[in-house]
Amino acid sequence: SMTHLFLLMVLVNGQLQSSDMYFYDINRCNYFATRIVRGKVERTLNYEPRGVALAAYCLPRVADPEKVRAY
Repeated sequence: SMTHLFLLMVLVNGQLQSSDMYFYDINRCNYFATRIVRGKVERTLNYEPRGVALAAYCLPRVADPEKVRAY
């Protein structure tokens, strides 16, 4: 049956890279969104070339947890 889930959106330089990770809990979704962005910042300070714009955020979506993988 359909239920509200949270979809993790990941964009690199404005281009959608990932939109298939669903979470039951907004806090868990936001944890991964934060870690993705923070990980990029930490790498930039060390050795990653600059100029990569990375964004990650969670959107509420109605989906069937039997048809999508939800964490």
